[in-house]
Amino acid sequence: MIALLRLCRFYYALPMAAAFLLTIYYARGGRMESRWTADLVAAGALMLVIAAAYVLNDVLDCHIDRVNAPGRPLPSGAVRRSAALAWGIVLMIGGVVVASQGRPQFLAALAAVAVVVTCYDLLSKRLGLLKQVLVSVLMASIYPLAVAQAGWPVGSRAGALAFFPVWLLLTSFGYEILKDIRDARGDMAAVAAPSPVQRRPDVWRIVSRGAILAGAAFLVGPFVYGCGWVYVAGAAGAGILATVSAFLPVRRALRLVYAECVLVGLAATLDVIVLGF
Repeated sequence: MIALLRLCRFYYALPMAAAFLLTIYYARGGRMESRWTADLVAAGALMLVIAAAYVLNDVLDCHIDRVNAPGRPLPSGAVRRSAALAWGIVLMIGGVVVASQGRPQFLAALAAVAVVVTCYDLLSKRLGLLKQVLVSVLMASIYPLAVAQAGWPVGSRAGALAFFPVWLLLTSFGYEILKDIRDARGDMAAVAAPSPVQRRPDVWRIVSRGAILAGAAFLVGPFVYGCGWVYVAGAAGAGILATVSAFLPVRRALRLVYAECVLVGLAATLDVIVLGF
């Protein structure tokens, strides 16, 4: 069971679900009376779909992971491929079923995301540069998903929600390029022709730096539109992490960009806890 849970990448799925819930809180201006239960269920549905996407991706990329990550549950033999496939399907269907307890708009949006992410898992190694773009869009989709659950943003911090999706879109794009540079050796064995990232990793490393730094610049916007000094302190730290990542080897840069994303989420959360709306 532990090996099946490892496939879910909860270190991605849980923060994304938490960011989704925080976005709902921002969109409603903190007015969550009688809505916490429904929104927590919606966050759980999103987490299940995200976890399913990672499981199915590992099932389809098992032969690549034997080169890039032999210690993962599937290439190491800790989980059978058939069991992992069944697990991923159950999680994906379960997520959509749970989403039916939310607003109809959220159910429709999450079902669409589930279809797109499944297609991505099936086709990712044939998408070329579109692969990074599609992942970035899927990552940033937590914001429109949250609006679908919450309704149109209102309140003093509503304007901040115009900046967070752009930050995450650009940061995710840079992060995915870094991951593809890291995994190039195994990925090249799975495609007929190398992708642009695989052909010129030096050039795309520069592109990833530019995307991550450009994303960090958008972290100023939420301060202008309602966030306070607690957020500013955290966002400044996140900006430093993004800047330092530009000068580090790929694997260490990935860790710092992940830490940047976590820090932004914590800063946005603590800001409303300390300062309110």
